Parts: sequence; C-alpha cells; structure tokens
Amino acid sequence: MDSDLGELERVIERTLEHHDHISILEAGCGSMSRIRFRQTARLIGIDISQKQLDRNTELLEKILGDLETYPLSPNTYDMIICWDVLEHLSQPGKALKNFSRAVAEGGIIVLASPNVMTLRGFVTKFTPHWFHVWFYRYIYGMKDAGKNDSWPFKSYHRFAIAPGSLLSFAKREGLSVEFWKTYDFDEVQKFNPLLAAAWGFANAAAGFLSFGRIQNDSHKAFMMVLRKPGSPERPAPQGAHAGRELSDRVK
Repeated sequence: MDSDLGELERVIERTLEHHDHISILEAGCGSMSRIRFRQTARLIGIDISQKQLDRNTELLEKILGDLETYPLSPNTYDMIICWDVLEHLSQPGKALKNFSRAVAEGGIIVLASPNVMTLRGFVTKFTPHWFHVWFYRYIYGMKDAGKNDSWPFKSYHRFAIAPGSLLSFAKREGLSVEFWKTYDFDEVQKFNPLLAAAWGFANAAAGFLSFGRIQNDSHKAFMMVLRKPGSPERPAPQGAHAGRELSDRVK
C-alpha cells in the first residue's frame, strides 16, 4: 500500500508540476491524511458533518455541505480529492458531476474507494448498517465503532462507482485517466485461519459463478486520477497508457 501511495503522489506531482499555487478541495474531510502535498497548497474542505470539519486542522477554508448538491464554484480547483467517500453517497454520480464542473482546466480529480465489484464489495452493499457496526465492534475489536460520528459510516456501494462505470463517466466528461491502480488491504480473515479458508473458498466460488465479473480480493480497492484537459501546458505523463489498461481490465 505504501508503494502504491508513493506512486500516486509522484503522478500527482508530475501532473501539477506547472501549477504555481495549488488550490485543493478535500471532498470528505478524512481524505488528506493519506496523501502528502506541497506546503504551498491552499486546502479547502467540504463535508456534510460539522464534527468532521472541526476535526480537520489542516483546512484554510471549511464548507458545510452535501457533495451531491452543494453548488461548487465551476473551474476553480487544481485538484479535488475524494478518498473513501464515494461509497457512502446515495447518489455518487451527482458528486462526480459536481467535481467535473468544479475542477479547473488542467486540474485533476483523485478518487479512491473500495471496489464494489469484489465479494467484499457485494457483501458490504447488500448487508445492513447495523451489521457493519457489529462487525467492527466484535470482529475488528473497535468498541467505539459507529459512535460519535466515527467508522463505519452508512455505505451504499452504488454500481456508479464500479471501475467500468467510472471509465464511462470519464469518457462522457472528456477526462483523461492519468493513473489507475487496484490494491489489497488487511482484513480480519488474514489473522484467522478458518475464516481465511472460508473466505477464500467463497471468493473463488463468486468469481467462478459470476464468470469473472466479481473480481479477486487483490482488487479490493482502487486509486484513480482523472485530468480535465486544458492549460497549463505540460508533457504527456508516463502513465498515459493507464486509460487503455483500465479499459482492458473492465471488459
């Protein structure tokens, strides 16, 4: 995971290298803890929760609002980052359209989310929130899970944020895919041999019965960078083939 984040950061730096003063919108106020940025960046945050806004001490500006409906200023931000937030929106397509309007020409949208097209994604999508809270408390051992505006938050895992859907969204909006990578992360079954064996069998069965549409656990989550065309001028990124690679993967 650390090497994946390092690669993502290098892509971001390369893509924004001709921007002197970077304006960043953090869409969901837990996002920025994952990525390192230049100190000259101006950081604005938007969240539907005042508690989340209050907890983020890095923001120069705070917006209390819904990502799906808040009228973000058009062509404003050099970068919009939305990390592990889209899966918690009931209408993520509206938020994505909002980002596409608000990002400046030559700017980027950085997205990260669990992959709904995995067995874990399907289980999360089709089980109730109370089960998620129970799982975090009694399996992960997080006694305060679901309390005081903390994880796990209500999840929708709409198919609008599946890899194929995001590729179609980028094409419709005229955005180029500068970076795309799936990754795995630790799960409780890795520390419980019986649970690991049962999950491995279920994962293999799901892939077989779905003719491969349900992806392997190694693709549990993804990171993605979309770029809006326009100035400032810059060389083509080394990862310019990423869009073709993603297209091949989601067919």
